[in-house]
Amino acid sequence: MIDFRAERAVYQQLADLLREEIASGRIGPGELLPSSKRLEQEHGVSRETVRRALAVLRGEGLIVTEPSYGTRVRVAEERKRVSVPRGASVISRPATAAEREQLDIPLGGHVLVVMVGGRVRGPVHAADRTELTTA
Repeated sequence: MIDFRAERAVYQQLADLLREEIASGRIGPGELLPSSKRLEQEHGVSRETVRRALAVLRGEGLIVTEPSYGTRVRVAEERKRVSVPRGASVISRPATAAEREQLDIPLGGHVLVVMVGGRVRGPVHAADRTELTTA
């Protein structure tokens, strides 16, 4: 339930509610989220609030929006295991346009970069499809 007097922004509260719906499986992979209009009505929020909440979830890689169709829960892809040497650092950063295209990462998606001795080691990896292990 949205608390309009809370310190947490309303769009973040809505994103939290939708994230919980997804995490619990009430809205499963591949399923459509309620329309923006329905979310506005159910939660008593503005169109902009819904837009911002969906942008948060899209940035987290949880949802994808297909123009003229709707917004659906992203189907989780199999994770790639990447061995990281002991003492390495792993940095998460937003994917560049080229990386998004090459790795099929949605807008707002992140990549993982393995650093050893202050230098990049190996290719970047799609953050939402990578499992890191130690060597």
